[in-house]
Amino acid sequence: MAFFPTPPPPLEAVIRAQAAGQHVFAALFVTFAFKTGALRVWEGDGPISRGGFDWIGLGQRVDGSGNPLQSIDGLEQAANGTAPQLSLTLNGVDSTVVTAAKSTDPEEIEGRDLTVQIGFYDATIPGALVPLDDLLTLGAWTMQKPSFTATGPTLRSITLPCETLFAQRSRAPFGMLTDRDQQRRFPGDLGCQFPPKLVDRDVAWPRH
Repeated sequence: MAFFPTPPPPLEAVIRAQAAGQHVFAALFVTFAFKTGALRVWEGDGPISRGGFDWIGLGQRVDGSGNPLQSIDGLEQAANGTAPQLSLTLNGVDSTVVTAAKSTDPEEIEGRDLTVQIGFYDATIPGALVPLDDLLTLGAWTMQKPSFTATGPTLRSITLPCETLFAQRSRAPFGMLTDRDQQRRFPGDLGCQFPPKLVDRDVAWPRH
């Protein structure tokens, strides 16, 4: 996993299509770097080729109540010393899939890389998808141990939590110099409240 990703590609075609009033939509592309090989999936229906790779479509499937059967939560930028966790959930899977996932070698998943990208399409013509520009990488995470839940005799879910490089799992509890940890150590102390506001600012010191 690269600590410093390559610069994002220019989205000139996306901007031009949007400005022209064309139907532009976005889809997420997720790469699971499993030990035995990479698995690439995207949000749309059916297989598709993009960026030199073939992607499996998860489809926009919903349950009987209209709820999506797959979701990605926590797709946000780390800020102010926090390390948001990314969570991928697949609902409605059968017991065979759950059994296979549970019996998988932990090294196949845990500690492996996961990358999320976004791609844009021009869908102005019904039934046709025209790719616009290259895929844009949103971030990279490290996969953790998946969890499984069952509701009733048929509804089962698989949730895969993922952490960023900022998780600092080796740190002791309250071992970060952040306002959140400082409040837990010394409630009411404001010593760590202001450092995030000093980023890219020039501070004149001392003052006379």
